[in-house]
Parts: sequence; structure tokens; C-alpha cells
Amino acid sequence: GNGMQTSANAAGRFAATLLALSAACGGGLPAGSQLQSTVQSTSDLDSVNGLLATSIASSCLTVSAAYAPIGDGLSGTGGVNTYSCGDNMNGLSPNLLGLNGLHPNGLHTPQFDKWFSADPVTANTMMKYLVKCSLPFSEKLTYVADDGSTYSWPGMFGLAPRWTSGKAIPEDEQELVSACIAAHANKYGAHVPISVLGRRANGAPLPLSAGELASFPIREGCFFGNLFHGEGVFSGDDRTVSLGDADSSLRACALPDRSGGGAISNCAPMQYAGNCSDICKLDRSGLFYVSCKVQGKSYRALSTRIRPDVNFTCGDGVCQSTESCGTGTSFDNCSLDCGPCQ
Repeated sequence: GNGMQTSANAAGRFAATLLALSAACGGGLPAGSQLQSTVQSTSDLDSVNGLLATSIASSCLTVSAAYAPIGDGLSGTGGVNTYSCGDNMNGLSPNLLGLNGLHPNGLHTPQFDKWFSADPVTANTMMKYLVKCSLPFSEKLTYVADDGSTYSWPGMFGLAPRWTSGKAIPEDEQELVSACIAAHANKYGAHVPISVLGRRANGAPLPLSAGELASFPIREGCFFGNLFHGEGVFSGDDRTVSLGDADSSLRACALPDRSGGGAISNCAPMQYAGNCSDICKLDRSGLFYVSCKVQGKSYRALSTRIRPDVNFTCGDGVCQSTESCGTGTSFDNCSLDCGPCQ
């Protein structure tokens, strides 16, 4: 009844590491909260991001035979009843969400209870974004923790209908959920409204109105990859006007690193892949990219748009979180706004 694959090879098709998530965005809706509408409007699609893309494997969704549990996978104390997720025991059991589905039945297991109770804050944030990306706007998942706390995670984008029906997540949904998670990453953990554009696995475009394009006039980036296969996630720059040395943005993950330290990505472990126009296929509407290619492989992609007020310039009189003290006029050495370093 849960659509779990019975083939011994099925689990080996998947390998994943989910971006580490912080509590920067808070939790799901309080128990008893009701969504006011089941029809998406422009304001409903003004998604808010705030995942901290700063580390890997603090929480992960692993569905690989290489990490299969021996025994019940619950003890976490060594010996035969353990499973691994990086260097910690916080990973979801391989036969849990990945194969059983992001579905109420998948939450009612001892494995999920143990994983969630190990770090409720991080787990709550992780589930918030998994559900937000996977379920449609009119649905939500509710979970009652061991301590009696109730968590409710509303859906929004509906990118994984088969996974959320209780089946193993297919590759097209893996890529779209991965792209959605990446699009919500934020270097500063800040709440920044964004517009997310793209197509679902069935080819239907995400709802879009003329009002949304007007509210989010700046093309920002493209996001793609596959966390479920352990292939990581990638970003690309889609801005028509590049940031100058004095400019910075609260939405930095679609940009290459400008610190001068030699890093490629602004938001590791996400990898910067280049300009979207060079590596991606534009949708026939001209509004977003449907796929992007990196390292010889093509992935389904999502595109983002932002508002002008998330971009800053050294010299505007405010020391922003994207700027640093110093003696110069660049964003990372901004004496005009942040003064000299003490």
C-alpha cells in the first residue's frame, strides 16, 4: 500500500545528501492553523527563502544501499543496529522517506521518530522545505512528536506528486525537489521574498501572473542538480546586469564567489556552474529555464526572480549584513557604510 519498491537493486539507485538546514526560517504553521485559500495567487507564490547553505551532512536524506541499516536501524550506538549518514546518526533510514514516500504513513515509524527527536529544530526546518517543495498548496503534512509537540508543514509548489502519494521518488521529481531546495538557500539565512518559475514533472508550468513578474522584475538565477543521487546541487547567474565591486545582494547563492579566496561557490556545498544562458535551455515562454547541463549531464531546473530592494551598494549609508568594515569602497571593504574595522 505504500508503493515501496521490492527490488533489491532499487535502493542502490538512490544516494543523497541534503543541504544542512538551520533554524533561520523558523518552523511550520502552528497546529490548528488553516490555509485561507486552496487557489494559488501571486502572493502565495512569493516564496520566502532562508536555508543556510553552509555545510553538508548535518541532516541528510539517504536512500542508498551503501547506507542500508543492519537490523532495525535504530540504536545509533554502533554494532549491527546502525545506519550511517556522513559522520553522524541523524540520517533518515534508507527505506523511509526515499522509498516509502513523503506521506503521512512515512512519518509514523520508529525510525522517523528517532531521527526527528535527535534534533527537532533542524528536522523541522528540513521537513518544512521538503514539504513546501513537494506538496501542492492545498495540502500539508502534520506530525506529532514524541514529546507531544505538533508540527504542520504546508505545501506550495507540488513538484513531487508521486513521492507524496507514498511511492518511491522518481528521478524527475528528485531533480525538481533538489532544485527547489537549492533555490531557497540563502548565504545569510535571511528571509527574502523570491519568485520561483519553472515546470513540474508533467510539463505544467508553475502558476504565474503578470503581477508576479512586475513585483519581481530582476532575473536572478537558475538552480538544478540531484541531492537524492548524491550529485549535489548547482546554481547559475541569470542577472542581465552584473554586480559591481561596490554592490552586494542578500541573494548571493546564484553568484560566483567574490571574496578573492579562490572558492567557486558563494554557498558551499552548492556549486556555481556559470551563466544560465550558457548552460541552460530556455523555456519557449522565454521566462525561465527548463533544464541545465553541467559535467555532461542535463538536469531539470528552476529559475528565480527577485526584487530590487535586496541589492545594496557601498555608500548608501547603511552597513548591510552583506557588507564588511574596512578602508575602501567595495562591498567587502566598505568604510563608507561600516567604518574602519576595530
